[in-house]
Amino acid sequence: MEINWEEIIDFIYRTGRIINLHKYSYYFLKELNPLIPFYAANFFLFDEKKELIGDPVCFNISDSVLKAYNDYYWQLDDIRNLAFDQQEPIISTQLMDYKWWINTEYFNDFLAKNRLYYSCGIDIHAEQRLLGTISLFRTNKDNNFTIRDLVYLKILAKHSSNHLNKLFEIEELRNLNNRKEENLIQNKVENFNLSKREKDVLRLI
Repeated sequence: MEINWEEIIDFIYRTGRIINLHKYSYYFLKELNPLIPFYAANFFLFDEKKELIGDPVCFNISDSVLKAYNDYYWQLDDIRNLAFDQQEPIISTQLMDYKWWINTEYFNDFLAKNRLYYSCGIDIHAEQRLLGTISLFRTNKDNNFTIRDLVYLKILAKHSSNHLNKLFEIEELRNLNNRKEENLIQNKVENFNLSKREKDVLRLI
């Protein structure tokens, strides 16, 4: 199996230039598509308690599909139950018996209906902390994901872990600074009995 290191290094360089946590997921998937072609994808970010941070970034997965999953189908998602918060990348056909799985409610009414026939994914960790999860999907008319795709995912996830962890730290420092500024403004408002307009002006200084 041949690995195109030039493509990988180029990917790492381009995604490593992203300095906004909330834009990272979108640009990561956008840059990933030429390396590992997919029909649809999602990227979830998690806090230290493994709670979802904001809405996931999705390609070719509509808000209504995401809502249907969150409202009901998540509880039928066998892959999530088996593979969530794991260190190794997975392909759905390695994890599930498709002869059985394609006859389940989850597969027929959700996955197949939305053309999400094959999937592969990986969780991104910083040591033991889960930072995010990436899922890629192909239709039944596409070729299945390959071992090469998994190798690429593992390499890219390792480098993503380092950068994403830095972005989390930057975001926390930014939030801490914002809280300090807000506390300072509130103290000024209380000490000098400022009006709402004066408070707004103070925020701009």
